[in-house]
Amino acid sequence: MANGARTAWGLVALILTSCLASVVSAEGAVEMDNAIWLAEYDLGLEVVAAGGETAQKVLIAGADGYARLLDGTNPNVQIELATPTEDTLRAIDWHPRGKTALLVGDNGVMLRYVAEDHSVTTVSGSAQLNGVDVGAVAWNAAGSDAYVGGADGWLWAYHEGEGGQGVFQLLVDEESSRITGISCHEEEQFCAMTTESNGVAIIDSNANHSLHWVGGTDRVWRGINCAEPVFNRCVAIGEDRAIGIIGVDIHTPEQSTIFTKIIPGISGEFTRIHTRGASEALVTMAPFQVMAWDLSAGEAYEWIENSEVLASSSALAGERLVGSWGTTDDANIGFVVTSYGAVIGFHPPPETSVWTDTLVSYLLGIVIMIVVPGSIMGLIFMNSETLQRIYFNRRNTKREAAETERIEKEKAEKRAARKTKNS
Repeated sequence: MANGARTAWGLVALILTSCLASVVSAEGAVEMDNAIWLAEYDLGLEVVAAGGETAQKVLIAGADGYARLLDGTNPNVQIELATPTEDTLRAIDWHPRGKTALLVGDNGVMLRYVAEDHSVTTVSGSAQLNGVDVGAVAWNAAGSDAYVGGADGWLWAYHEGEGGQGVFQLLVDEESSRITGISCHEEEQFCAMTTESNGVAIIDSNANHSLHWVGGTDRVWRGINCAEPVFNRCVAIGEDRAIGIIGVDIHTPEQSTIFTKIIPGISGEFTRIHTRGASEALVTMAPFQVMAWDLSAGEAYEWIENSEVLASSSALAGERLVGSWGTTDDANIGFVVTSYGAVIGFHPPPETSVWTDTLVSYLLGIVIMIVVPGSIMGLIFMNSETLQRIYFNRRNTKREAAETERIEKEKAEKRAARKTKNS
């Protein structure tokens, strides 16, 4: 009897849980589409960069010199690019005018993509990089100089000289910590740089590319983004889910500051940071998930949750994210890219009427009020011999009374019929 009662209440709990679970919504800010696979094998992608002159284009690149151009709104539209290298490409940045882009990678490889004819050629003079593995590149706001950073802290300023010859100015000429990211403000003439152990630095394009270290030496930094157009603010991502908020003093860069905060409530590690829209960035993580960061408000929120990805595809959940972008028409609609070569779209959940939501919730409440108590009583009855005995005794008594009443009624009808016949 005790076991039956426990079973009954367990089933009651299950019913209640099922009813409540039906009204729980997904916690991620967006929903994901089916993946577009760029190839049937592992491409070993390392970098994604959105840009372009009149329409958004996305360059992706990675192992063995692989590079491809995607349409930023419809990644099914693609152009495979022929590169003059088999070295791994690790960083890309579009020129502010959007007609060209620089691609850099291992062994000092530095290439230029030209949108007019989709050609990819080696940058003249790039032999001055001395075979250093390069992992960061960024154009300043004016498009006059690009900064190229690599292993052992080597940093160059580059511009194209007369006759197309590349001119390289070595800014850091001693072995130090690997440069992990460079990002330039879209309007002001400064850039910010992250390293593995030297912290964060500001590069002043107005003062012969002078370098100013602002702190953050207690942490490994993995990337940086300066997409905040109003407050001259950059954000760096680091180990242990650290966010470095850099306030840049454009007049006296050496007085710039960095404030570090740890993002609670999420697991995993930050890997890359990309611009989603004005003052908005997307931070990719390992394992597969994405966090959105508001540069103006200094706030984080879930964008794509790992649990949702795992629920839809365990294979996809194991992929390594290498980048993301939001479309120019709607930054809430965009794509993420994995190392293997999957391009997955995201979009906001379908909007529903507040009135409809309220009505559905109200009707659901009524249904629960009707169904759940009845289910509870039924389960208790099925597991109680005493209640079942009382019920069956009462039912049999009622049946016997009804049967007796029926028999007496038939007898009365027969007597009446005989009396009528004899008269």
